[in-house]
Amino acid sequence: MKHGIICTFVLAGFFAGAGPQARGLDVGDAAPALKIKQWIQGEPVQLPKDSAKKVHVVEFWATWCPPCKASVPLLNDYQKKYSKDLVIIGVTDPDDRGNTPKAVEKFVKQQGSNMTYHVAIDDGGGTTQSYMAAAGAMGIPHCFVVGRDGKIAWQGSPLDPGMGEILSRVVEGTYDVASAAREQEVMKRLQALSYSIQLEQWGTVWDGLVDILKIDPSNEVALDALVSIHAKELHNTKTFRAWVESHVNANRQNAVVMERLAVALLKNNDYGSRMPDLALEAAKAAYEASKRKDASAVEVYARAVYQVGNLDRAIALQKDAVAMAPESERKDVQKALEYYELCKKLQAAVD
Repeated sequence: MKHGIICTFVLAGFFAGAGPQARGLDVGDAAPALKIKQWIQGEPVQLPKDSAKKVHVVEFWATWCPPCKASVPLLNDYQKKYSKDLVIIGVTDPDDRGNTPKAVEKFVKQQGSNMTYHVAIDDGGGTTQSYMAAAGAMGIPHCFVVGRDGKIAWQGSPLDPGMGEILSRVVEGTYDVASAAREQEVMKRLQALSYSIQLEQWGTVWDGLVDILKIDPSNEVALDALVSIHAKELHNTKTFRAWVESHVNANRQNAVVMERLAVALLKNNDYGSRMPDLALEAAKAAYEASKRKDASAVEVYARAVYQVGNLDRAIALQKDAVAMAPESERKDVQKALEYYELCKKLQAAVD
């Protein structure tokens, strides 16, 4: 097991667990129908039939679960904030840990105005199976945000700090479900590759990363890993060069893709596998695609120019980057400029 490759995945939070897991319910999929035995609070809701009327949150919880109790006020706040546009449904499945219908009724009654959203008892685990089990969700509380199109827009813990912003965008109609679905697909594929990494099946990992970059051409994790595998494992210079050239040709007008590709190439510290010409080409493409007005793209181009030895051009570009950089980033950009200028002064001292 090679630490350089593994760290790439660890830092991104993807290298965890063993083999790949099958998933049957993803972001972008149609929300399954609710199978409810008893409505403890609120009028019955029919999904996906009622989805066009409002945004829905289907949350799974239990009375014995401390994190579930902690999520109640958060969900209640969301229900109050978006009362005209949102329906939250807390679904719980009776079990042998005291989570009986009577216990649920008692819990809801005790909460009073702190738990005003819908509460329902699952029908023989049918809803839990079609949502939680199908999505591969392992613990509660866990919720699914269903947009007005009847599709899953997001899933995760209601304690996730990011849920509030996502819910706001779904309610406003500005949330890009297609983009979120792509992100989830990429995450699944990266997780699945962890098994091949453990077995050191680098050819399989390589092919998997290339496929991921067809879905998300700017994915930093996949780009860094691809460069690292080329440098440390496969040494497939001809194949790698051909792939980089095709990636540049296919995404030349996309400044983000070109910048991230250039950064990945520039970070390669294995001199035997470095390709400064391609790093320079990608960096210049990012520079041009950004209309020469994005500080980050200009700085990356300056770095690529510096690495091929053109200090005068690197200094000029870095000065432009300093002028464009946001105040919060300007100090670091200025340090790079000072470094290039120092190198220029030292050139005169070299015999």
